[in-house]
Amino acid sequence: MREGDLIESLARIHGNHPYLADAEIIPQGVGYELVSVDSFSEQEDFLTGLSPRQIGRQMAYDACADILACGAKPKFLLQAWNYDDHHPLDYYEGIARGIQEVLEYYGASCIGGDIGSASEWSWTATIIGYAERPVMRRASARLPFDLYATGFFGEANAAVFCGKPLPPAQLRAPVPPEALFATDSSGGFIDALENFRRVNSGLELEVDVASLLSPNATRILPPKADSGWTLVGGVGEYELLFAVPCGTTVANVLKIGEGRFVDSNENTIRLHLPDGRHGILRNPPPDYRSISQKEWLHSTATYWSSLTTNF
Repeated sequence: MREGDLIESLARIHGNHPYLADAEIIPQGVGYELVSVDSFSEQEDFLTGLSPRQIGRQMAYDACADILACGAKPKFLLQAWNYDDHHPLDYYEGIARGIQEVLEYYGASCIGGDIGSASEWSWTATIIGYAERPVMRRASARLPFDLYATGFFGEANAAVFCGKPLPPAQLRAPVPPEALFATDSSGGFIDALENFRRVNSGLELEVDVASLLSPNATRILPPKADSGWTLVGGVGEYELLFAVPCGTTVANVLKIGEGRFVDSNENTIRLHLPDGRHGILRNPPPDYRSISQKEWLHSTATYWSSLTTNF
């Protein structure tokens, strides 16, 4: 079963709109409460090889990224632990210290949670924040825009492809309040673009791939691997992507593209590659949870080829 099919089915039953923003947005007086839920486990989230503190730091930042993408800081965390008997108490204490480091960085607090047991440990976080005007994936105004990112992309997928530990999470500030739309890259860069494509009509976006590819990703990959594959894979750095009106000054981020909105029901997202080739995003990237892990690399390569040969 495809993950997207289950999301759409549950949204239809419960009356939700899961793709409009990275967090759930709840009106509260003059502002909005932001709520996000994320679950993690060692194997599914490629946390093997990290120290307990690094695991905690990685999971906590990844959980907070949904709130940051909405233009706010996390305020509270509720956590649910399913622990296993394969790890001693100090292992879980190390993870908790990593989580606490991230909470302290953002001025947030853990206010409680629940504990259970399982054959393999898992951690679920509910993050709560607040914004006067939250930033969504759907554009708040159809203005010409510049697209920015908080960091480079591709190193996380390169590490997974090559069996290396994930790169450490970089703690980012919330996207600026004047952002027109934003998302995080939890599912990789192409998946983040799909977040925009899914909920906006008439979007015309030009992306400079050379400006966003991590130099480390290229160094990690085998010689015959295309660096573009690292933008497709389903493991993200949880960097933030956001658009601001053209000419808006934004410090300490990468400009990776520009675009506009036109009177159309179609979207056009073009990729300009370092070697002079071009690509166009027409379809969502592979659903990696619906295919076996041994097929991931082949599916990734096939999808990237479809982007760059059908321009």
